[in-house]
Amino acid sequence: MAYLKVHTAQNVLLEYTVGNIGQRLLAALLDLAICGVYIWFAQWIFQGLFSADLFDGDPGMLFWVIIILPVISYLPLIEYLWNGKTLGKAALKLQIIRTDGSAPSMGDIILRWLVRTIDVKLGFLMIFFIPRSPGSAAEETFMIWAMILFLLPLPIVGIISMATSPIGQRLGDRLANTVVIQSKRLFSLEDTLLKATEDDYQPRYLNVLKLSDKDIYIIKTTVDEAEKTHNYKNTGVLAEKAKVILEINDNERPFIFLKTLLNDYNHLAKQRDMNG
Repeated sequence: MAYLKVHTAQNVLLEYTVGNIGQRLLAALLDLAICGVYIWFAQWIFQGLFSADLFDGDPGMLFWVIIILPVISYLPLIEYLWNGKTLGKAALKLQIIRTDGSAPSMGDIILRWLVRTIDVKLGFLMIFFIPRSPGSAAEETFMIWAMILFLLPLPIVGIISMATSPIGQRLGDRLANTVVIQSKRLFSLEDTLLKATEDDYQPRYLNVLKLSDKDIYIIKTTVDEAEKTHNYKNTGVLAEKAKVILEINDNERPFIFLKTLLNDYNHLAKQRDMNG
């Protein structure tokens, strides 16, 4: 199993489990199936609009807008809007991040998507090496095979690239400096420093859930390190950043403040999970 290790600005080491080849292929097949279902429904919409004479002129533009454009833009658009996930990746609990642990930019997403033609659509490129004679029937056959091979994933290059990368990067990931990780919780709620399991516990900072799992992991790691080394320098810096994010203004000592945040997060996140 491969891991991605990232050092944060607070000199905290974060470790992510990298998605394996099997998970990524299954996620890609799920996304392909979703696109196939969409095409099946969209063609009925297209046929209905065209047969009802609601569109004058060449039907090619309508076909492009209703069917082709949504399918082509599905991956880059949803990955950007959904923080590195698609429906297939979410089902397999996978997520795209940059190798420094940050969220990918639109440029990163588009670069991965463009190189995907080489990584996953090798068969689509192979069609151009198939000899064909001129003529309408030959061209029609060529276009049919081109569409079949475009939809059929042949991720030969991608698999070779992932198998030879220490963090499972396909060619597009290497160029965009991204990696696909397993987007599970970075730690169990039972691992927080102090466990607030009492039913009558009253959280002090009710908006603590604005912090992400990654934020809480950094806080927990920093607090653990401070207790071991008795060096509380990083707790002060981290406490100030947390106060800015949560819009908190009080004079609580940084170390106690961070421990309270852990307790509050543990209690409120458990309530949220139990309530669905």
